[in-house]
Amino acid sequence: MNSQPQNPLRLMPAPETATVELLYRTFGDVLIPLEKLRVQYFRNLNEQSFAAEITSGRIQLPVTTLDSSRKAPKYAHIRHVAALIDIQAYKADEVHAKAQADATEEVQP
Repeated sequence: MNSQPQNPLRLMPAPETATVELLYRTFGDVLIPLEKLRVQYFRNLNEQSFAAEITSGRIQLPVTTLDSSRKAPKYAHIRHVAALIDIQAYKADEVHAKAQADATEEVQP
């Protein structure tokens, strides 16, 4: 057996079915063009800064194309977008719960 350590798996949590369904209704396909995604959810970023945020990993979204051409349109898979949305929602829940707990502690003598 090989004793070398393996690279850790980077599996995103499974997105909620409702999130995937709503995205499908919004975009109408399982592959979402990055420009449509930017316009819908990242209006504060222009094309260049959106691409830079994805490349740097600040926006954790895998990008795919359907061919190897440099000019091939870039897409995000609907499951990845749904997972990103769900992760951000979970993080917001945690921040809110912590803020509520901190506020409760301040009120109690």
